[in-house]
Amino acid sequence: MAIATRVLDLHLLSWNGLVKCRVSPGAEKAEVVGSQLEGENMRSVCQDPFNPRRLYAASVTDTYLSEDGGDSWKWLPAGGVDYREIWTMSADPSRPSVVYVGTLPAMVYRSENGGRSFEELSSFRDIPSFGKWTFPPAPHAPNIRCIALDARVPDEILVGVEEGGVMRSRDNGATWEDISGPWTDEAFPKVNDPAGIQPYEPGKIIDGRVYRDVHWVVRDPSNLDRIYAATGFGAFRTEDGGNWWTRLDYGMERGYAVPMAVHPEKPNRLFLGAGFYGPTSWKGAKAARTGPFTASRWSLDRFAETGGALSEVLRSDDFGETWRKLAGGLPSANPYMISGVDINPMDPDMVFVTYTDGSLYESDDAGESWRLILSGVERLFGVKVAAA
Repeated sequence: MAIATRVLDLHLLSWNGLVKCRVSPGAEKAEVVGSQLEGENMRSVCQDPFNPRRLYAASVTDTYLSEDGGDSWKWLPAGGVDYREIWTMSADPSRPSVVYVGTLPAMVYRSENGGRSFEELSSFRDIPSFGKWTFPPAPHAPNIRCIALDARVPDEILVGVEEGGVMRSRDNGATWEDISGPWTDEAFPKVNDPAGIQPYEPGKIIDGRVYRDVHWVVRDPSNLDRIYAATGFGAFRTEDGGNWWTRLDYGMERGYAVPMAVHPEKPNRLFLGAGFYGPTSWKGAKAARTGPFTASRWSLDRFAETGGALSEVLRSDDFGETWRKLAGGLPSANPYMISGVDINPMDPDMVFVTYTDGSLYESDDAGESWRLILSGVERLFGVKVAAA
């Protein structure tokens, strides 16, 4: 079992701001050390790769900067972000002060001054499939769910689109390509009615393609061409940089997958948070508009029919070929959804998992056993690990 030897800060995303808590060596529980940005529905927190004390954060509408490890935050103008429904944020691991945000409707913006102003990467609109992307609730506007960056390929940007697929730029955002697999019109709806009068057309599993409802994208730390995607219909893997994708079966039928993490020292090892059922079944409060972990209150509520998300944390030790559900202290078939999975970069056998019911779990042995270290954070939407 791994033994924690350094203090860790955990930054928890909630619908009502950021909660900063601390995990100390030998402590049984996480200590809440502060709450910031109350009233903001938080979407992302990321650590500056060049200055660990500098953190960036994004709420649905705004971006923020901390220079003291998250003890205090200041608002950033974020000039140039025309679509003020932000869904994700990433810090460039190769270029200081470069930050990306993704929005709904689906657009990618880049800042070169630490989030004070942004430029739209407008060529993103030139992707041939751009006009066909969708989203289940009307007006069916897609969103950028994930932006994945890798220091090994400084000019490469991977983007997960909900619902569109996986997109890539190899020239720092100047041009883009759809790497969701072999092209077919069958991947997209025939009619995409923004008025919501025509019924939504669900996606299909198509041989060789990633399912269009992409939530998370991670890259193998040992093989640049091996990419994983967590989707609304299971997890997928490509071995050739996106030309062909294979669905990874983990025994949950549809298996609505969201957070995913790969062990940086054992790239064969993956962690995945998945629910047996999708958002309309999840237990918990509904919002007027759908968010990453909140279904719309205007959609059909299927909780009574299904019993909730029935979520599980899964681990693979063979690059996704086989999976097992992790128990050892985690709730089984949880009606609430798993909202975050993050790994301690200094000790990759230390893993943290959050659920939307406000609970935070820690494992010191790569998921073999778990303990509840915090509870009661209302509408807990994710966790980010940082060295204190």
